[in-house]
Amino acid sequence: MLRRSYRLFSTKVHQSPFKRVEIPLVTPWELVCDQSKGRENDIALICGLTHEQTTFGEFVSKVEKVATSFAALGVKKGDVIGTNVVNCVEYPILYHATTALGAILSPASPQFLGNELAYQMKSANAKYFVTHQSVQNIARDAMEHYEIPIDKQFCIGDSTHFQSFNELLKVDKINIPHTEIDVKKDVHFLPFSSGTTGPPKGVRLSFHNLTSNVIQASSLDRMGPHALMLLPYYHIYASLLMSWTLYQGSAQVVLPKFDPENFLHVLERYKIHKAHLVPPLITFLAKHPLVDKYDLSATKHIISGAAPMGEELEQQIERRLGIKVKQGFGMTELSPVGSLPIDGQSKSGSVGPLVPNTELRIVCPIKGVDLNVNEPGELWYRGPQAMLGYHNNEEATKATLTPDGFVKTGDIGYIDEDGHIFVVDRLKELIKYKGHQIAPAELEDVVLSHPKVMDVGCIRGRNEEGEEVPKACVVVKPNESLTADELMDFVAERVAPFKKIRQVEFVSTIPKSASGKIIRRLLQAEHGASFN
Repeated sequence: MLRRSYRLFSTKVHQSPFKRVEIPLVTPWELVCDQSKGRENDIALICGLTHEQTTFGEFVSKVEKVATSFAALGVKKGDVIGTNVVNCVEYPILYHATTALGAILSPASPQFLGNELAYQMKSANAKYFVTHQSVQNIARDAMEHYEIPIDKQFCIGDSTHFQSFNELLKVDKINIPHTEIDVKKDVHFLPFSSGTTGPPKGVRLSFHNLTSNVIQASSLDRMGPHALMLLPYYHIYASLLMSWTLYQGSAQVVLPKFDPENFLHVLERYKIHKAHLVPPLITFLAKHPLVDKYDLSATKHIISGAAPMGEELEQQIERRLGIKVKQGFGMTELSPVGSLPIDGQSKSGSVGPLVPNTELRIVCPIKGVDLNVNEPGELWYRGPQAMLGYHNNEEATKATLTPDGFVKTGDIGYIDEDGHIFVVDRLKELIKYKGHQIAPAELEDVVLSHPKVMDVGCIRGRNEEGEEVPKACVVVKPNESLTADELMDFVAERVAPFKKIRQVEFVSTIPKSASGKIIRRLLQAEHGASFN
């Protein structure tokens, strides 16, 4: 599959070593629906808790019914449907029903508090909303801050407040209005991604962006008969996996959250050949004694994403379970995959070569010039999976997306002579905790609201397991006394669980520029954890 030689243009634009793939001008729903033909009796979805199964034929029927019901409610092209749904077999149905109408899905984390959820729904201008019974109280709180008509709110599972999602399936005749869609220009998906400053921003992804990445990734990597779907659907990584799995005809086994025994039971029962996981889950498999009680011999490969992983962890899990691990590189702005190795050709510590139809520049962050092979600089990706831009934020779009279509990742890395990419540092100030991106400025706003805090700078700390964690460097007001636990409890009450401050260090001053901006690299160097 690899070409004989790796190519580098004189302009220092690195090309994928893989053959170009043909990407049809269709929506993700059209892509999946077409591939479902002839598979009507094959299993598409399995609930990992109840083991209830949905065939491809039933899946297509349910998508069409939900799309028909949404259309009858007035959902049309460009309308935004918001969600804070946990993983469940209904989510792929909701996603593709939205796509079938040319509407936009904006998924929010089910861990969000009401005010955080309301912020995203308001920013996205959501007109419809779907929640889940396990997080419906958070949704009710959010709807008090951002009003959506009650007849446009639905809940998956039991609820005494919201309309049942099952009502959308009560359709006698399918009637999905024909909609003219420009797959390259029309927005299809609106996830929110944290920027280096300020609150999270909506990332405008087109129908073509998501279809492209499914084709690109699928050309390099095949699922087994069953695929584990534990990563949260609202995250762009899992959103890709959802359609990728359906496109390839695998049955995705859906778990709502991580539970050690459920996780291991699904791996064993369904003989998951290849698992897409994040480093904390890989650490669990490499170190937890419970793993020895299960037969995981069918699992041969793990693909790691969403956060960087060290070579030592790769070696630990291979020694214990004989599982090969490979890493890819992605970000929300790339739909998300930019590079991915094929089985048997990965390099330890590498995030693989560029996926097909993708280009890369490596740019010196100081001089702005292109760098050579093995010289580290900021990674800039370009391809059909690159975002359209940020939602209602032209300034942020111009700062991240170049006029000729390259996405500036904010990550520092290099490419070797074989076309393999290595990420070595981060230019962006983002904190990554268990695959979640956290903007330091967002945490600083919360910490500064504490009456005893004079100043604060949030940086990347590291826990005993070597994982990156949010850390606050805090200046306490004169004549005040404040403990780390007191501050962490204060923040925990005001942010989603993954955004909690995990470490606190009290300092005398926060380094700042002449204009008053935090010089985070100095703060990080003195009090934080180096990126490894």
